[in-house]
Amino acid sequence: MNVLLVASRLGVAPAEVVLEAVAQPWRDRAEVESVPVSDGVGDLCEVMAFYTGAELGTLDVGGDPVPVLVGDDEWIVDLSSSWGPDSGTLGRVLAAVLEEAPRRLTVNLPVRVIPDLGRAMMSSLGAATVRDVADRLADIDLVVTAASEQALLGVNGLPRWLDRHGVMSAAAAQELERELGASLPTPARRQLLGAPVDAKSPSSGAGGGASLVLQAAGARFAWAGDIVAGAIVPRLAGADLVVYVTGEIELDLPRSLFTISERAGQDGTPVIVVYGEGRLLRHELARFGLSGSYSYAAQGTDLAAVTRAMVPISQTWAR
Repeated sequence: MNVLLVASRLGVAPAEVVLEAVAQPWRDRAEVESVPVSDGVGDLCEVMAFYTGAELGTLDVGGDPVPVLVGDDEWIVDLSSSWGPDSGTLGRVLAAVLEEAPRRLTVNLPVRVIPDLGRAMMSSLGAATVRDVADRLADIDLVVTAASEQALLGVNGLPRWLDRHGVMSAAAAQELERELGASLPTPARRQLLGAPVDAKSPSSGAGGGASLVLQAAGARFAWAGDIVAGAIVPRLAGADLVVYVTGEIELDLPRSLFTISERAGQDGTPVIVVYGEGRLLRHELARFGLSGSYSYAAQGTDLAAVTRAMVPISQTWAR
Protein backbone atom coordinates (compact mmCIF):
# COMPACT_ATOMS: atom_id res chain seq x y z
CA MET A 1 0.00 0.00 0.00
CA ASN A 2 1.24 3.49 -0.88
CA VAL A 3 0.33 6.33 1.45
CA LEU A 4 0.78 10.00 0.58
CA LEU A 5 1.21 11.77 3.91
CA VAL A 6 0.58 15.51 3.72
CA ALA A 7 1.06 17.83 6.69
CA SER A 8 0.87 21.53 7.41
CA ARG A 9 2.58 23.60 10.05
CA LEU A 10 1.23 23.01 13.57
CA GLY A 11 1.80 26.01 15.80
CA VAL A 12 5.52 26.78 15.73
CA ALA A 13 6.42 23.35 14.34
CA PRO A 14 7.22 23.51 10.59
CA ALA A 15 5.52 21.06 8.28
CA GLU A 16 8.71 18.99 7.91
CA VAL A 17 8.88 18.49 11.68
CA VAL A 18 5.22 17.48 11.80
CA LEU A 19 5.75 14.95 9.01
CA GLU A 20 8.66 13.33 10.82
CA ALA A 21 6.63 13.11 14.02
CA VAL A 22 3.58 11.44 12.49
CA ALA A 23 5.07 9.25 9.76
CA GLN A 24 6.36 6.27 11.76
CA PRO A 25 3.02 4.57 12.47
CA TRP A 26 2.35 4.58 8.74
CA ARG A 27 5.86 3.43 7.80
CA ASP A 28 5.34 0.34 9.96
CA ARG A 29 2.50 -0.72 7.68
CA ALA A 30 2.92 0.91 4.25
CA GLU A 31 5.18 2.66 1.77
CA VAL A 32 5.01 6.34 2.69
CA GLU A 33 5.76 9.52 0.76
CA SER A 34 5.77 12.58 3.05
CA VAL A 35 5.20 16.07 1.64
CA PRO A 36 4.55 19.46 3.28
CA VAL A 37 1.57 21.69 2.56
CA SER A 38 0.76 25.34 3.23
CA ASP A 39 -2.26 27.53 2.73
CA GLY A 40 -0.16 30.67 2.84
CA VAL A 41 0.07 31.55 6.51
CA GLY A 42 3.72 32.36 7.12
CA ASP A 43 5.44 29.45 5.38
CA LEU A 44 4.49 29.57 1.70
CA CYS A 45 8.06 30.14 0.52
CA GLU A 46 9.49 27.38 2.70
CA VAL A 47 6.97 24.82 1.48
CA MET A 48 7.24 25.79 -2.19
CA ALA A 49 11.03 25.52 -1.91
CA PHE A 50 10.49 21.79 -1.26
CA TYR A 51 8.69 21.39 -4.59
CA THR A 52 10.58 23.80 -6.82
CA GLY A 53 14.15 23.59 -5.57
CA ALA A 54 14.34 27.39 -5.87
CA GLU A 55 16.52 29.46 -3.56
CA LEU A 56 14.96 30.42 -0.24
CA GLY A 57 15.98 33.77 1.23
CA THR A 58 14.81 37.10 2.55
CA LEU A 59 14.35 40.55 1.09
CA ASP A 60 15.41 43.42 3.35
CA VAL A 61 12.72 46.08 3.11
CA GLY A 62 13.32 48.95 5.49
CA GLY A 63 15.08 46.67 7.95
CA ASP A 64 12.28 44.08 7.96
CA PRO A 65 13.14 40.69 6.42
CA VAL A 66 10.49 39.45 4.00
CA PRO A 67 10.61 35.73 2.99
CA VAL A 68 11.27 35.21 -0.72
CA LEU A 69 11.75 32.25 -3.02
CA VAL A 70 13.82 32.97 -6.11
CA GLY A 71 13.86 30.78 -9.20
CA ASP A 72 15.33 31.35 -12.63
CA ASP A 73 12.72 33.89 -13.68
CA GLU A 74 10.04 33.55 -11.02
CA TRP A 75 9.80 34.98 -7.50
CA ILE A 76 7.47 34.24 -4.60
CA VAL A 77 7.21 36.86 -1.84
CA ASP A 78 5.33 36.06 1.36
CA LEU A 79 3.96 39.11 3.19
CA SER A 80 1.40 37.19 5.25
CA SER A 81 3.46 37.68 8.42
CA SER A 82 5.58 40.68 7.36
CA TRP A 83 2.91 43.37 7.10
CA GLY A 84 3.33 46.80 8.63
CA PRO A 85 0.64 49.31 9.65
CA ASP A 86 -0.37 49.78 6.01
CA SER A 87 0.42 48.55 2.50
CA GLY A 88 3.67 50.52 2.26
CA THR A 89 5.80 47.40 2.72
CA LEU A 90 4.08 45.82 -0.27
CA GLY A 91 4.94 48.83 -2.44
CA ARG A 92 8.59 48.72 -1.37
CA VAL A 93 8.72 44.98 -2.07
CA LEU A 94 7.23 45.44 -5.54
CA ALA A 95 9.68 48.23 -6.33
CA ALA A 96 12.64 46.09 -5.23
CA VAL A 97 11.56 42.98 -7.13
CA LEU A 98 10.73 44.89 -10.30
CA GLU A 99 14.37 45.95 -10.48
CA GLU A 100 15.28 42.24 -10.81
CA ALA A 101 12.86 41.91 -13.76
CA PRO A 102 11.50 38.39 -13.11
CA ARG A 103 9.03 36.97 -15.60
CA ARG A 104 6.51 36.13 -12.88
CA LEU A 105 6.01 37.34 -9.32
CA THR A 106 3.66 35.73 -6.81
CA VAL A 107 2.84 37.95 -3.82
CA ASN A 108 1.10 36.35 -0.84
CA LEU A 109 -0.93 38.91 1.12
CA PRO A 110 -2.35 38.80 4.64
CA VAL A 111 -6.05 39.04 5.40
CA ARG A 112 -7.83 41.01 8.12
CA VAL A 113 -5.40 43.90 8.31
CA ILE A 114 -6.33 47.58 8.54
CA PRO A 115 -7.48 48.52 5.00
CA ASP A 116 -5.94 51.43 3.13
CA LEU A 117 -6.97 50.32 -0.37
CA GLY A 118 -3.33 50.05 -1.39
CA ARG A 119 -2.70 53.78 -1.02
CA ALA A 120 0.59 53.39 0.82
CA MET A 121 1.62 50.76 -1.73
CA MET A 122 0.90 53.18 -4.56
CA SER A 123 2.84 55.94 -2.82
CA SER A 124 5.86 53.64 -2.40
CA LEU A 125 5.68 52.83 -6.11
CA GLY A 126 5.39 56.49 -7.08
CA ALA A 127 1.97 55.76 -8.57
CA ALA A 128 -0.84 58.29 -8.39
CA THR A 129 -3.49 56.16 -10.14
CA VAL A 130 -4.30 52.54 -10.86
CA ARG A 131 -3.17 53.20 -14.42
CA ASP A 132 0.26 54.16 -13.05
CA VAL A 133 0.38 50.87 -11.14
CA ALA A 134 -0.59 48.98 -14.30
CA ASP A 135 2.22 50.69 -16.19
CA ARG A 136 4.75 49.66 -13.53
CA LEU A 137 3.54 46.06 -13.73
CA ALA A 138 3.22 45.89 -17.52
CA ASP A 139 6.29 43.68 -18.03
CA ILE A 140 5.61 41.15 -15.28
CA ASP A 141 3.05 38.41 -14.70
CA LEU A 142 1.84 39.29 -11.21
CA VAL A 143 -0.12 36.71 -9.22
CA VAL A 144 -1.73 37.79 -5.94
CA THR A 145 -2.51 35.10 -3.38
CA ALA A 146 -4.01 34.85 0.09
CA ALA A 147 -4.76 32.11 2.60
CA SER A 148 -8.49 32.63 3.04
CA GLU A 149 -11.45 34.70 1.96
CA GLN A 150 -11.68 38.35 2.97
CA ALA A 151 -14.07 40.69 1.22
CA LEU A 152 -13.44 44.42 1.41
CA LEU A 153 -17.04 45.61 1.57
CA GLY A 154 -20.48 44.34 2.46
CA VAL A 155 -22.10 42.82 5.54
CA ASN A 156 -19.20 40.40 5.93
CA GLY A 157 -16.62 42.92 4.76
CA LEU A 158 -13.31 43.83 6.28
CA PRO A 159 -14.38 47.02 8.12
CA ARG A 160 -17.24 45.11 9.74
CA TRP A 161 -14.87 42.29 10.73
CA LEU A 162 -12.50 44.79 12.32
CA ASP A 163 -15.43 46.28 14.26
CA ARG A 164 -16.69 42.90 15.50
CA HIS A 165 -13.21 41.92 16.69
CA GLY A 166 -12.52 45.17 18.53
CA VAL A 167 -9.81 46.49 16.21
CA MET A 168 -11.76 49.69 15.62
CA SER A 169 -15.01 51.23 16.81
CA ALA A 170 -18.29 50.73 14.99
CA ALA A 171 -18.37 54.38 13.99
CA ALA A 172 -14.82 54.24 12.64
CA ALA A 173 -15.58 51.04 10.72
CA GLN A 174 -18.69 52.59 9.20
CA GLU A 175 -16.77 55.71 8.16
CA LEU A 176 -13.97 53.58 6.72
CA GLU A 177 -16.45 51.55 4.68
CA ARG A 178 -17.99 54.72 3.25
CA GLU A 179 -14.54 56.10 2.44
CA LEU A 180 -13.41 52.93 0.72
CA GLY A 181 -16.67 52.67 -1.18
CA ALA A 182 -16.21 56.17 -2.55
CA SER A 183 -12.70 55.53 -3.84
CA LEU A 184 -12.79 52.03 -5.30
CA PRO A 185 -10.46 51.49 -8.27
CA THR A 186 -11.69 50.93 -11.79
CA PRO A 187 -9.86 48.42 -13.97
CA ALA A 188 -6.94 50.00 -15.82
CA ARG A 189 -5.88 46.88 -17.68
CA ARG A 190 -7.93 43.83 -18.63
CA GLN A 191 -6.86 40.70 -16.81
CA LEU A 192 -5.55 37.78 -18.82
CA LEU A 193 -8.71 35.73 -18.31
CA GLY A 194 -11.04 38.71 -18.29
CA ALA A 195 -12.11 38.10 -14.67
CA PRO A 196 -14.23 40.87 -13.14
CA VAL A 197 -12.83 43.18 -10.47
CA ASP A 198 -15.37 43.22 -7.67
CA ALA A 199 -15.04 45.00 -4.31
CA LYS A 200 -17.28 42.33 -2.76
CA SER A 201 -15.35 39.37 -4.11
CA PRO A 202 -13.80 36.95 -1.58
CA SER A 203 -10.30 38.17 -2.51
CA SER A 204 -10.86 41.93 -2.55
CA GLY A 205 -9.88 42.59 1.07
CA ALA A 206 -6.51 40.80 1.06
CA GLY A 207 -3.74 43.19 2.02
CA GLY A 208 -6.32 45.69 3.22
CA GLY A 209 -7.69 46.12 -0.28
CA ALA A 210 -4.32 46.16 -2.04
CA SER A 211 -5.42 42.95 -3.73
CA LEU A 212 -8.32 44.77 -5.37
CA VAL A 213 -6.03 47.53 -6.64
CA LEU A 214 -3.52 45.05 -8.05
CA GLN A 215 -6.27 43.07 -9.74
CA ALA A 216 -7.58 46.31 -11.26
CA ALA A 217 -4.03 46.88 -12.53
CA GLY A 218 -4.03 43.51 -14.29
CA ALA A 219 -2.81 41.06 -11.65
CA ARG A 220 -4.30 37.59 -11.42
CA PHE A 221 -5.59 36.12 -8.15
CA ALA A 222 -5.16 32.55 -6.88
CA TRP A 223 -5.58 30.96 -3.47
CA ALA A 224 -2.23 30.11 -1.91
CA GLY A 225 -3.48 26.65 -1.00
CA ASP A 226 -4.34 25.95 -4.63
CA ILE A 227 -0.80 26.81 -5.72
CA VAL A 228 0.69 24.35 -3.21
CA ALA A 229 -1.93 21.72 -3.98
CA GLY A 230 -1.02 22.04 -7.64
CA ALA A 231 2.50 20.89 -6.75
CA ILE A 232 1.11 17.94 -4.79
CA VAL A 233 -1.50 16.72 -7.29
CA PRO A 234 1.01 14.92 -9.59
CA ARG A 235 1.94 12.71 -6.64
CA LEU A 236 -1.63 11.47 -6.25
CA ALA A 237 -1.24 9.04 -9.13
CA GLY A 238 0.94 6.71 -7.08
CA ALA A 239 -1.10 6.86 -3.87
CA ASP A 240 -3.64 4.36 -2.56
CA LEU A 241 -4.50 6.64 0.35
CA VAL A 242 -3.97 10.33 1.15
CA VAL A 243 -3.59 11.36 4.80
CA TYR A 244 -3.81 15.11 5.42
CA VAL A 245 -2.63 16.35 8.83
CA THR A 246 -3.45 19.86 9.99
CA GLY A 247 -4.38 21.96 13.00
CA GLU A 248 -7.68 23.70 13.65
CA ILE A 249 -10.37 23.49 10.99
CA GLU A 250 -13.05 26.13 10.74
CA LEU A 251 -16.39 25.74 8.97
CA ASP A 252 -14.60 25.43 5.63
CA LEU A 253 -11.76 23.10 4.75
CA PRO A 254 -8.28 24.47 4.08
CA ARG A 255 -8.22 25.33 0.40
CA SER A 256 -5.34 22.94 -0.25
CA LEU A 257 -7.24 20.03 1.31
CA PHE A 258 -10.35 20.81 -0.71
CA THR A 259 -8.35 20.84 -3.95
CA ILE A 260 -6.39 17.67 -3.13
CA SER A 261 -9.57 15.85 -2.13
CA GLU A 262 -11.35 16.94 -5.29
CA ARG A 263 -8.53 15.73 -7.54
CA ALA A 264 -8.04 12.47 -5.62
CA GLY A 265 -11.76 11.78 -5.89
CA GLN A 266 -11.51 11.80 -9.67
CA ASP A 267 -9.38 8.63 -9.41
CA GLY A 268 -11.29 7.14 -6.49
CA THR A 269 -8.38 7.61 -4.08
CA PRO A 270 -9.61 7.97 -0.47
CA VAL A 271 -8.55 11.05 1.51
CA ILE A 272 -8.70 11.29 5.29
CA VAL A 273 -7.99 14.35 7.42
CA VAL A 274 -6.46 14.33 10.89
CA TYR A 275 -6.98 17.63 12.70
CA GLY A 276 -7.08 19.32 16.09
CA GLU A 277 -10.01 21.49 17.11
CA GLY A 278 -12.68 21.89 14.49
CA ARG A 279 -16.28 21.97 13.46
CA LEU A 280 -16.18 19.35 10.75
CA LEU A 281 -19.27 17.15 11.05
CA ARG A 282 -19.35 13.61 9.78
CA HIS A 283 -22.34 14.22 7.53
CA GLU A 284 -20.23 16.83 5.71
CA LEU A 285 -17.58 14.32 4.63
CA ALA A 286 -19.32 13.38 1.41
CA ARG A 287 -19.81 17.03 0.47
CA PHE A 288 -16.08 17.64 0.79
CA GLY A 289 -15.11 14.35 -0.85
CA LEU A 290 -13.42 12.99 2.29
CA SER A 291 -13.46 9.33 3.29
CA GLY A 292 -12.74 9.97 6.97
CA SER A 293 -11.92 12.61 9.57
CA TYR A 294 -10.26 12.24 12.95
CA SER A 295 -9.66 14.82 15.67
CA TYR A 296 -6.72 14.48 18.02
CA ALA A 297 -7.90 17.36 20.23
CA ALA A 298 -9.01 15.03 23.04
CA GLN A 299 -5.39 13.87 23.42
CA GLY A 300 -3.85 17.35 23.36
CA THR A 301 -2.58 19.80 20.78
CA ASP A 302 1.15 19.00 20.64
CA LEU A 303 3.01 16.74 18.23
CA ALA A 304 2.95 13.88 20.70
CA ALA A 305 -0.85 14.00 20.68
CA VAL A 306 -0.94 13.82 16.88
CA THR A 307 1.48 10.91 16.87
CA ARG A 308 -0.59 9.01 19.43
CA ALA A 309 -3.69 9.54 17.35
CA MET A 310 -1.93 8.18 14.27
CA VAL A 311 -1.44 4.72 15.72
CA PRO A 312 -5.08 3.55 15.69
CA ILE A 313 -5.80 5.51 12.48
CA SER A 314 -2.97 3.77 10.64
CA GLN A 315 -4.13 0.40 11.99
CA THR A 316 -7.55 1.05 10.51
CA TRP A 317 -6.47 2.29 7.08
CA ALA A 318 -3.07 0.70 6.32
CA ARG A 319 -3.60 -2.99 5.85
